[in-house]
Amino acid sequence: DERGASRRRHRAPSRATAATANGGNASAEGSSPSSSSSSSSSSSSLLPKRRWADMTTAEFDEMDASNVIALLPVGAIEQHGPHLPVCVDAAINAGVLDVALRLLPSEIPLTVLPAFPYGKSVEHDDFAGTISLSASTLIAAWTDIGESVHRAGIEKLVLFNSHGGQPQVMDIVARDLRKRFGMFVVCVNWFSFGVPEGLYDDEEIKHGLHAGDVETSVMLHLHPESVTMSRARDFPSAGADMERDFTYLSPEGGGIGFGWLAQDLNHAGATGNASEATAVKGEATVEHAAERLVELLREVHDFDPACVFRKGAGEYCQVRFRKVWEEDE
Repeated sequence: DERGASRRRHRAPSRATAATANGGNASAEGSSPSSSSSSSSSSSSLLPKRRWADMTTAEFDEMDASNVIALLPVGAIEQHGPHLPVCVDAAINAGVLDVALRLLPSEIPLTVLPAFPYGKSVEHDDFAGTISLSASTLIAAWTDIGESVHRAGIEKLVLFNSHGGQPQVMDIVARDLRKRFGMFVVCVNWFSFGVPEGLYDDEEIKHGLHAGDVETSVMLHLHPESVTMSRARDFPSAGADMERDFTYLSPEGGGIGFGWLAQDLNHAGATGNASEATAVKGEATVEHAAERLVELLREVHDFDPACVFRKGAGEYCQVRFRKVWEEDE
């Protein structure tokens, strides 16, 4: 069908195809017995290690960078109420990513950069322990990292985020890297994958955005020793009251937002019913997010940016617009 044809047009060339075009160094699968050893050695050098920092500079030179995906984990060090440590966002990021790496097929050429733990956390600055960087600092740092990835010959970058205060910053970096270096940069937040159906009530999903049932459950699964459940309680959000009083204005998702600080929503700096948290819910939530991250990485791998990226109004855009115009007529 048309949708399937569109997906095929946008797919990147397979590694086997690319290897054949570069002299026939495909994987060892299907090679003759006499050449299996050398072919296997050659094919293994095509794939990057899963961790960027584990590779030598020689391995970067030997790596087939075509269609390799680099992933930069970005989080935050900020207060999460009286019951959770300040490392929550960084810990959740690492926990979801660890499961995703176990699920990711070996043929997907992904390498994970060292995590960038600090974020734009100005909304939590009034709580001790928060470390916050300005938007300009983050933009400069992430752009420099992206440029370094580009110098290694890698053109696909995923920014995997676990802090709600900086998606807009990621979007700026992604577009700048596209403009300056022609890179394909995907921005994804772990919470954008949602949660398993029926695990949390609707009010919690809508208003329990920070240190509530979801994040506390995940931490009980990942790092139970760091959670002080005796201090966990229901932290109602002012956003729930606003929802009853206003049609449009809302500090949380779904409405028209405005600038707010953590204490504006709840004086404890947390929102949501943390007292309902369990490790069982946390494990299911991590698995849910990891599975969807793997699905996204498959799509990033399959997508061929050359089908979309053009200088000015390119052929792809012209064809699509012409079709729309003809349909309108």
